[in-house]
Amino acid sequence: MKKVLGSTLALAVLLWAMTVPWQDPAMNVWWWRNQILLLTGLGAWALMSLIMVLSLRPVWLERPLGGMDKSYRLHNWAGIGAIVLALLHYGTQLSKDLLITLVGRPVRGPRADWWLNTFRHLAEDMGEWAVWFLAAMLVITLWQRFPYHVWRYLHKLLAGVYLVLAFHAVVLVPPAWWAQPAGAFVAVASLVGVLCAVRSLAGRIGSSRRHAAQVVDVQVHPSGVVELECRVQGAWKHRAGQFVFLTLQAGEGHHPFTLVNADTGDGRLRFAIKALGDYTARLAQQVAVGQQVWVEGPYGRFDFRQDRAPEQVWVAAGIGATPFVAWLESLVANPAQAPVVQLHYCVRNAQEAVFAERMQQLCAQLPSVTLHIHHSDVTGQVAADALLASAGPQASVWFCGPQGFGRALRDAMQRLGRGQGRFHQELFQMRSTPAAPVPCARPAPPPNAPLPLCPPPRPPSRPPHHPGAARTPPPPHHHPLLPPHPPAP
Repeated sequence: MKKVLGSTLALAVLLWAMTVPWQDPAMNVWWWRNQILLLTGLGAWALMSLIMVLSLRPVWLERPLGGMDKSYRLHNWAGIGAIVLALLHYGTQLSKDLLITLVGRPVRGPRADWWLNTFRHLAEDMGEWAVWFLAAMLVITLWQRFPYHVWRYLHKLLAGVYLVLAFHAVVLVPPAWWAQPAGAFVAVASLVGVLCAVRSLAGRIGSSRRHAAQVVDVQVHPSGVVELECRVQGAWKHRAGQFVFLTLQAGEGHHPFTLVNADTGDGRLRFAIKALGDYTARLAQQVAVGQQVWVEGPYGRFDFRQDRAPEQVWVAAGIGATPFVAWLESLVANPAQAPVVQLHYCVRNAQEAVFAERMQQLCAQLPSVTLHIHHSDVTGQVAADALLASAGPQASVWFCGPQGFGRALRDAMQRLGRGQGRFHQELFQMRSTPAAPVPCARPAPPPNAPLPLCPPPRPPSRPPHHPGAARTPPPPHHHPLLPPHPPAP
């Protein structure tokens, strides 16, 4: 992610630098103000156009980015960066009156004769309103208590906002740029972004990977987890550990859920959905056998088979066990292909261990997989160091669970001198939200120290992204210039 963001911004800086007349004798404060306007504008436009491409959920980017969840993380930070640069761009524009007071009016030469100058004032006004809208959307996106159903409809307007900003960018680009690489970049980025925006407005995102399906079974566990089984109509194929966007109700939109089963060749898909809020709590009453639903996907590259480590540690926290159950099912058919694994299933209590029995049955058929079940109400919160100590120092770690748990594991690996490249995580949250109340990991305490307990988690105002509750999905016809907003519970 950092490489992509850094490369995009570095390209914008390079293209801008190629347009700067560095020998210009008039390099005063007004000259620099104009250059800052151009640099921040070009940087913001580069990131916005990148976001437009990512909003289409292109499968061909999954491999270089490491999966669709990593693509959404990139999308998140690119959105924040684009809006920050856009606000700096607008703030620099507003500095005119202050600079006039401090240093006097600039000496202006004649404006270049350019046919797009006719639309200049309109482009400036439209750009100003668009930036205000983006700033407002950023605020309500970060405000977790803002009603999702309202936010989702406001979010759809962002495709139109991009078209407005494309008009702003093309009209206000200095005429001299069109004969330079910077102008070519603006033209290509705008063309690609506009095509993406039009596809988004037409509701064509993910349409080639959308399948009709029918609900064939619904089971409700005492812990509140709803297991849902669907059968896809038509050809279907997925890898264990992947996820799909599932639309149960058109008005609610689609939500990403990890598949709990391996591909059996008959189009059957199984989901485990934890009740964390109003929407997921009502799910059992609103979904019935025979109901038609829509499935888009599959997506994701959370796949242990790409790992060449001599031993693996799998850490499944709460509902984060879903991809690991699918992995185990995929290995039962050919146990010889199973790696040497220490599988840790971490839950608060026995009632929440929805997958414990299934895991035990599957692991009994896989001699190289050792299952450990941790109940925090009995043994306390598990130490991250203890999980890593169950395998050798060359072992890789595969984790799916809350972000805090993942950070504890990363810190433990760093403390033990193990390479971060051996840590693989299914991103639980595609943006920052309060963690779900599941067991958290802690560092190992010093000798004779009292057992440190994890602080009690705040109840989330919206469900966090996790494989069975709520990945952070885009709304239907998604085109975000912002970090994705969490789905309604």
